[in-house]
Amino acid sequence: NVKRVLARFHAVEGWPGKSAVLKRLWALAEDHTPRERVADYTQAIMDLGATLCRRGAPACDACPLNTDCAALAQGRPQAYPAPRPKRELPVREVYMLLLVDGEGRVCLQQRPPSGVWGGLWSLPEFDSPRALADWCSRFTGEAVEVLEQPPLRHSFSHFHLDIRPRLVRLENPPFSVMEGGQCVWYNSRQPPSLGLAAPVRRLLDRLQDSGETQ
Repeated sequence: NVKRVLARFHAVEGWPGKSAVLKRLWALAEDHTPRERVADYTQAIMDLGATLCRRGAPACDACPLNTDCAALAQGRPQAYPAPRPKRELPVREVYMLLLVDGEGRVCLQQRPPSGVWGGLWSLPEFDSPRALADWCSRFTGEAVEVLEQPPLRHSFSHFHLDIRPRLVRLENPPFSVMEGGQCVWYNSRQPPSLGLAAPVRRLLDRLQDSGETQ
């Protein structure tokens, strides 16, 4: 409460959790503290912050300090003190393969039981476009056309995941892809009962809306 009163009265910029801002507020607090009746002053400024100079709805009209308040003079008392800055989350990148067969079905792979989206069905993932193209060529025996699709960002609590979808059409996928438990073929017209990762569902919906799976 005291920090809020001082930050508004002097229009102190910045979040009080930063050392420079806190140092400034401490200096102001010392300047304002009287030599006598310190306890009364301390209680008064705390009460002022709790009853009038509130965080969300300051009662500036009733405040005895309103004629000298710098934040009120600016017309934005609620801008002070500044809130805690949002922590910048790291960004990771992944390339997801939208492998579509001649019937409009999409290849899905099951995620490992632990980790992100554990046990859910997802699109094949790769670290780079080259790795994605090499994987496709390895199973088809020839170079394939890889079409870039609009990116998608999915945010977790501790990082952002930038998904770079790539579309590959195979009229007749080879046996090595069709069998061996490596994937299932997802038919959006008659979707099987599978647990899908949220961004994968969005990509499949987007693909269906584009007509690629018709």
